[in-house]
Amino acid sequence: MVADAQHANPEYANELARLATRHGAIWRTEDFDVPLDELLRRNEARPRADHVPEEYIRSSWKRFHHVMFRPLNPEDPNGNLLKRMIADPYVRVTPVRGESDVFACNFTREAFFEGRRNTRTINARGL
Repeated sequence: MVADAQHANPEYANELARLATRHGAIWRTEDFDVPLDELLRRNEARPRADHVPEEYIRSSWKRFHHVMFRPLNPEDPNGNLLKRMIADPYVRVTPVRGESDVFACNFTREAFFEGRRNTRTINARGL
């Protein structure tokens, strides 16, 4: 199943993740960093009945883009995804053999069996 939607609000994405988990499905998320002008151009090319109000596109992009696609500052543990994953007791971070800066992240058995789902354990499934 493909949910072709914005889902910038993590609760919407989390609900889809819970649904997939409940039914034993393999799931992943993909975020596409699309410039605002391209989003507006694509919206204009849609049939009139499928148009999204331009102000909604602009306000959503402004509200979520800087959060979802901001550069990570390695010195800020709140802004560095790898440091957040390492700090989470329910996420296992393993260096990839033969690589100096590539890591595999998975949630732990405890997270799975005890239902310890949070943003990091859900995201670790796809990293």
